[in-house]
Amino acid sequence: MTRYTNGLVFNSETRSFEKKNIEVHGQYFTQLSTAETEIDLLGYYITPGFIDSCSQIGLAEIGIRWEGDDSFEFESHLQYSVIDGIYPFDAAFKNALSHGITASHIVPSPKSLVGAKTAIIHHTPSTVDEMVIKKNFGYSFSIGQNAKSTFFAAQKKPLTRMGIAKIMRETLQQIQEQEPLIRKILVRAHKAVDIELIARLQQEFSFEFHIIHGTEIPLLEGACFNTVIAGPTFRYIEHNEMMALSPKLYSQLAAREIPFVFCTDHPVSSATHLALEACLAVREKLPRQDALYALTTGAATLLGIEHLTGSIKVGLLADFVVWNKHPLDLDAKVVATFIKGKKEYSWEEGITI
Repeated sequence: MTRYTNGLVFNSETRSFEKKNIEVHGQYFTQLSTAETEIDLLGYYITPGFIDSCSQIGLAEIGIRWEGDDSFEFESHLQYSVIDGIYPFDAAFKNALSHGITASHIVPSPKSLVGAKTAIIHHTPSTVDEMVIKKNFGYSFSIGQNAKSTFFAAQKKPLTRMGIAKIMRETLQQIQEQEPLIRKILVRAHKAVDIELIARLQQEFSFEFHIIHGTEIPLLEGACFNTVIAGPTFRYIEHNEMMALSPKLYSQLAAREIPFVFCTDHPVSSATHLALEACLAVREKLPRQDALYALTTGAATLLGIEHLTGSIKVGLLADFVVWNKHPLDLDAKVVATFIKGKKEYSWEEGITI
C-alpha cells in the first residue's frame, strides 16, 4: 500500500481542495493503518482523473488520414459499436495522459446521422477489452451540416431536416424493439432548430436524451434538457451552425441549472485542450470548483461510472492526477497521472513520484 501525504486533494462533495492523505492499495483507493511506502506531496494538487465526455480518440488516429479513420459508416446498422473501431495504441492516448485525462466516452464522428453504440474507456496502453470501463453506454446520432452533407454525398439525394427526423424516429423505434437495454441516446446538435427536434423526440420516446454541443441552447428560453455534453468551444468555426460557439455557454447552462460536462470531441479539438476548455469557461464566470466537478465527478455521474471512478474515495479505482499548481491555472502542469493505482505518465522534469 502506498500513502500519498500532505497533498491538496479535490473533495467532490464540498467541491474544494483539502489538505489530506490518500492511500492506494492495488487498483483502489483504500484506508489502511500501515503503508509500505509514503510519498510527500506537500504543495501539490491532486484531482480525480479528468474524463472527456465526448471523444473520437482511438477511432480517428491523429496524424493519419482515411486509413486511420474508423469513426463512421455511411450506412446505419444497430450492431455498429465503437469498441470494434478503437486503435488502443493511438499516440493521442499518451498526449491525453500528459494533460490529466484518464478516461473518455467514445462517440462516432459527427458525419454519422445514425452512429453506433458508444463506450467509456480508460487511457491505458493495453488491449481495447482491457481498456473498457463500460460498453454499450448509449446510441449516438448526429444532426446538422456534417451528417447532412455526408449523407447526401453517399445517397445522392436531398436530405432535409424532415428527412433526418424521419430516419431518427424509425431508428429509435428499432432500438426500442431490438436493443431494450440501451436507454441513453446521445445526439450531436448545434442549431436551435435541431435542438428543438431533440426536445420533441423526448416527448415521443421514453429514452434518456443527452445533447452533444448544444451551441444554440441559450436561444431556447424555458426549454429543459438532460445533461449537455458541451463544447468544444475552442475550435475552428467550419460551418454557419457554429457561429455562436462561445465558452459563455457553460455559465449560461449553469444559470439555467441544466447539468453540463466538458468535451473536446477529439480530434475536432485536441484531447489536450480539455483543461483549457474549462479554463475558458472560468474566464466567462463559471466558478472553478464547478468546472472541476464537471471534469471529474460530474462526467462520471453522466456516464454511470461514478461507482467506479471520478472521485477520490475509498473503494473507487485509483484514477488520479498530481498537478504542480491549481489545475485550472493556465500554466499548471501534470506531474503524474495514475490509472488503477499505476503511474501511466510522469513529467520527467518534475519530482519522482
